[in-house]
Amino acid sequence: MFKKMAQNIAKSTSEVIGCGVLVTDEHGMIVGCDDESRIGTFHEPSIKVMAENQPLSTTAQEAEKIAGVFPGYTLPIRLMERVVGSVSITGAPEEVARYGTLVQKQSEIMLREQAYLESSLLRERALRDLVENVVSCDGGKDMCDLIDLQGRDLGFNLSHCRVGVEIVLDPRGNAAVESSFQTLLRETKALFSNPRNVIAAQGDYRISLLFAPRSVSGMLPEEQAEGLLRDLYHAAREKGMNLYCACGLDGGALPALGRSLATARKLARMAPRLGAGGVFSARYYGGEIILDSLPAEDRRNFARQVLGTLPERADYGELCDTFMAWCESPFAMAETAAKLSMHRNSLQYRLKKIRSLTGKDPWNFRDAFELWSAFVIMRFI
Repeated sequence: MFKKMAQNIAKSTSEVIGCGVLVTDEHGMIVGCDDESRIGTFHEPSIKVMAENQPLSTTAQEAEKIAGVFPGYTLPIRLMERVVGSVSITGAPEEVARYGTLVQKQSEIMLREQAYLESSLLRERALRDLVENVVSCDGGKDMCDLIDLQGRDLGFNLSHCRVGVEIVLDPRGNAAVESSFQTLLRETKALFSNPRNVIAAQGDYRISLLFAPRSVSGMLPEEQAEGLLRDLYHAAREKGMNLYCACGLDGGALPALGRSLATARKLARMAPRLGAGGVFSARYYGGEIILDSLPAEDRRNFARQVLGTLPERADYGELCDTFMAWCESPFAMAETAAKLSMHRNSLQYRLKKIRSLTGKDPWNFRDAFELWSAFVIMRFI
């Protein structure tokens, strides 16, 4: 990390103070310098500076006696209470020493920021690895034990996690998608603030979450997760973001926890075809999830067999919406008609039209189930 930052430190500080600046590693080798021809050479004064952890002036007379050294002022660079290198300012010591503390502190600040960034990135990567291992867990004891140990190394006890959650930011129409995703990540961490939750940011504007429910009497773990997701969704909408939030079933321990997250991911992938956005729970979309799991060719053949030429009609969308509303309130003509803002006779006419075109009776449970399945499949094609 230090070598990667050294040239940036030397260049940026040199531009600020208008003097030559070089940075050495802990062995006194120059790893950053405004004069790049000096990189890779030895800087003898730095050895004493680092050994004694004290600044050192090098006069013109002293510099003449040491090959490759110019007059200047050299200071140690510390990181985490340890001397990791040195920084030297070229010029008459009595002139450049006044910049010494400024350059030293600036160098240390830049190193600390880089160390924090790299540490954060490493932790994010480790969290993603943990989540992916949970999803791929095959249930073998050795693998479960290894994943549990991996979680504990990161500060999590996976036995507290019960529900898999997937949050997806829709990038369409969002010019500042990277900034929006960082805002979404902060909002997610704030709402799912229980330190037992495992939150992993993914690379394609997704957040995977292993949810650890709180001890709330009378509420299922899924209900707790769904409530927080609704709050997140509304907060995001107020900021102009559109989300697809999906919640799996209560999985409990491994490998069921992995299946819960896998289900949430599948539901999040299906969500754009199920609605305009919002919170989707596996508790309410079990049928859709099972249908999506079937081989694509089998699904297409089934839909064609049931619906025939209906999808080719101009009024297909209207008939589909009518039937799906009918399924939400089967045999309740008045209620369904009110939902669709139409007269009961118009509703009955459309249902009879579906029966005439497909040969499937919406008033027959088996036929209605086949019609519902076929309409759902058409959303995935």
